[in-house]
Amino acid sequence: MQRTAAPPSRAGRRRRALSSRAVHQRQLADEAPREQRVDLERLSARWQRALDAAGSALGAAGESLPASEIRDRRAALASEAERTASSLRELARSTGGPAPWLSPTPVTNRMLGLPASARACIFDVEGVLTDSSRLHAWAWGQVFDDFLSRVDERTGWHLIPFNRVTDYREHVENRSRLDGVLTFLGSRGIHVPVGRPDDGSDVDTAFGLAKRKGELLEGRLQDEVVSALPGARRYLEAARRAGLQSAVVYESASTLPMLERADLASLVDACIDAAVISSEALHSRPAPDLLLAACRRVDVAPENAVTFTSSPAGVVAGSRAGMLAIGVGEDAPRATLDGLGADRVVPSLSELLDPRLRTAEGGGE
Repeated sequence: MQRTAAPPSRAGRRRRALSSRAVHQRQLADEAPREQRVDLERLSARWQRALDAAGSALGAAGESLPASEIRDRRAALASEAERTASSLRELARSTGGPAPWLSPTPVTNRMLGLPASARACIFDVEGVLTDSSRLHAWAWGQVFDDFLSRVDERTGWHLIPFNRVTDYREHVENRSRLDGVLTFLGSRGIHVPVGRPDDGSDVDTAFGLAKRKGELLEGRLQDEVVSALPGARRYLEAARRAGLQSAVVYESASTLPMLERADLASLVDACIDAAVISSEALHSRPAPDLLLAACRRVDVAPENAVTFTSSPAGVVAGSRAGMLAIGVGEDAPRATLDGLGADRVVPSLSELLDPRLRTAEGGGE
């Protein structure tokens, strides 16, 4: 006589559900590259594309399948998205990294405030993605004030100390270290020899002072927190979900450490920093060199790229490169950026995002 199996108990159903979740988590982990298991951002981006494709397929099948079946399949897809998001969060907790994000809806350029022709976003690090300017300004202040005080002692001059806001923005921001030294000291009527790249940090040459600044910044980074600015992480996540490349341009030798401290490094596809600038002999902005180099790195034509900058020099560079320029920053000189040709000026990257992307749970601001 054939026996009928009893329905599973509540405990049995729970064990089965937990087992299913464990299998799902193992599948997610197995998809991660073996050499970099912690790159959950790229993994979640692949899952996003898969879920978006499944949703598009259901939309296309709307006229060929019964409404009830479409409804059931959409419910199953929503459940799959929830399980995927939960598993990704658990994997993130196990690695100690930020939780990756799945968008509740397919992301388009329009939802990022960008034209349909955009294929790449090129960001300033300072003032657009991170609050690192305060650390750079502090390090330059230490170097310049110490140097100026020694000049005072030798000459009897009464030199105005380095202003960490106005002098930083006018003479140092968006310049290479060497150019920053020469430009600021020139504004005080002081000439120092350029020196050699191997000058020590105790030598009063442009190279020596630049090296001193780098050492101070490196030491400060061991204890200081670098934070992503409002909307920065979500905008980078959404740009990747929309299929856009993301690059950064920054005249600093500490670009990668800054991005890592702000948990943004995994969201950037290319980086034009001090090492690249030196090796390729690129000119600082307002020349277009850095932006054009970023376009080459991501293999996108300048007319299909958008630059996000907090500085007037960045806007001019974008115009010279033939790309859309968006000014960013709460205290950005809006009238100046507008007058120089910025296509739009916003207080933060959040302002550009569709509300559905700003308020969605997960990875964030």
